[in-house]
Amino acid sequence: MPSVQVLNTRLITPEKVLFDGEVRSVVAPAVDGMLGVLGGHAPLMAALGSGVLKLTSGDERSYYAVSGGFLQVKDNSVIVLADKAVDAAGVDLNEARDRQARLENSYAGAEERTEKHRLGAELEEARAVVRAAEKSAE
Repeated sequence: MPSVQVLNTRLITPEKVLFDGEVRSVVAPAVDGMLGVLGGHAPLMAALGSGVLKLTSGDERSYYAVSGGFLQVKDNSVIVLADKAVDAAGVDLNEARDRQARLENSYAGAEERTEKHRLGAELEEARAVVRAAEKSAE
């Protein structure tokens, strides 16, 4: 039976390195859909959207809410440079849901186009945090 190739993976934001280790697989939200990466993947660059980043190592899974940035795959190495990222393990799910609900109400009541655009981006990020936290709690 062939051995599973590991991916040396780093998740980096402008503020800090959130993850630096070996994983078996990476699933990331690219702007045009979800992207899965296993060992031996061809070199790749992808723009990230907002969503849940899943890192799998053995039986353990880590979830992060990411928004914007880029993902690079090269030589069994994955670098995720995210504009924003939140480790779902540290999220209070009730607070995250409350924030999402507040943003949904603000978005629904916004009339100015620029305000609606700003709130829409914040709401997309908040939804990603809730989804990541829900998956982490499973």
